[in-house]
Amino acid sequence: MHSGLYNRAILRIAIKPRGPLLIRAGHTAEENSLPFEHNVETPHGNSAAVPFIPGSSLKGVIRNHYERVAGSCGIRVCDLFSNSACGRETRADSSTSDTEGEFYASSLCAACKVFGCDASAGRFWVEDAMPSQQNPPTRQLRATLPIDRLLGSGRSASAADFEAVVGGEFETRIILENFELWQLGMIGIVLMDIDDGLVQIGGLRSKGYGLVSLNFDSCEFFFAKPGLPTERIYGVGSLVSEKQRGQFGYMTEDWLVLKLPSRSETGADQGMAAAIKYDIISDVFGLKYVVNSNEAVRSLFSMLLRNLLDYVSQQRTSADRTAGKREE
Repeated sequence: MHSGLYNRAILRIAIKPRGPLLIRAGHTAEENSLPFEHNVETPHGNSAAVPFIPGSSLKGVIRNHYERVAGSCGIRVCDLFSNSACGRETRADSSTSDTEGEFYASSLCAACKVFGCDASAGRFWVEDAMPSQQNPPTRQLRATLPIDRLLGSGRSASAADFEAVVGGEFETRIILENFELWQLGMIGIVLMDIDDGLVQIGGLRSKGYGLVSLNFDSCEFFFAKPGLPTERIYGVGSLVSEKQRGQFGYMTEDWLVLKLPSRSETGADQGMAAAIKYDIISDVFGLKYVVNSNEAVRSLFSMLLRNLLDYVSQQRTSADRTAGKREE
């Protein structure tokens, strides 16, 4: 599926720290310069160094919770760091004759299909989250003072300074290509859990650091197939041929009806309906949606739960059939 583009989703997100946030730099600071532990920094705009959240850090947090959610649903996920991780045996065996579709359907777990592994590139990207120019976060110097377990007093000799960032906003984009709708629904669950404070970002989590809220500025969809009806969003399973759908094991009904108001219902005098806005661009190359409100994106994630539940049901049925054949 990497040889062509069938669909794409671009999610623009504002990340707002609820409290202190520390994304540790990959080295310790020299004496009498920066705090012992400080945030990773990079040049940005007119500033020589600003704190930011690396895309790799965000992707790691999202993948880790994605695997937890998938596992709780009974969907197979591999241990990425073990010898039995997806694709390692296939990659080591040069005699394998699996096609791309067979490899995707049978050798990759639910997480590796999206985020990639040693043997297969991912289809999920997160850009570095940079400080908002209108509302940048503030640096804050803090200190830790270990408590003597015997005396109950602080050990000043073991005190250490570190830098946190508080307030403000970070802005980033999440990009997903050639996705099935259940995968987008799973990512939606992960992002909503982060927003609910169930998943933290960065270090010192046991001290309450890393809690953030998310604001979904917009979600842009592109479906590379001309003549599509404009009231739906489409997973890759509904955009490929029947042969490809069978080879890759895609869902048959990989689409979702959008329950969004028409253009005439998005005026300023329409009350709550005005919070849900979208644009449609249809041309010879395909169909493009831009859902540009936080409420609409959240509603979309809720609607995608149906596709996720259908996939979970399909996987459980397949597992039961496999177990039955083994007993026979």
